[in-house]
Amino acid sequence: MSAEEQKELKIKVGSVKRTKSEFEAYVKEEVAQRSKIDKMKADGAEEADVKKQMEVLNDTLTVLPDTRQRLAKYAQELSRFMDNYFPEPPDASQEALRTLVLESRQLVQDVGSMLGLVLEPAGAEGGEANDGPETDF
Repeated sequence: MSAEEQKELKIKVGSVKRTKSEFEAYVKEEVAQRSKIDKMKADGAEEADVKKQMEVLNDTLTVLPDTRQRLAKYAQELSRFMDNYFPEPPDASQEALRTLVLESRQLVQDVGSMLGLVLEPAGAEGGEANDGPETDF
């Protein structure tokens, strides 16, 4: 395993982690904003205040599809990279790399479940790539 491949793996994992966190934050913000708007309406808040909060919600809803698309793209790239360079976890003598590979597989599974996409390696042990449909993003 070359140092270049390890470096690329770290970069891809970092991209997926950051984008996943960003996506989760936007989803959480959407829920909170909707709740806030409902509460304001129930409390009889000024129409202008409600309208302003609707604009904030619309801003969040505008960035969600792009963030979801980027997350799916990065996760797919990570999945393909793992299939090509790490079909099996490294042995125990390379503990740091082994940990990163296993973390990568879990991350791909989590993102796939979150977005409803087929990204994870097939089998419980992680092995060959799942031959599910590929989605162009």
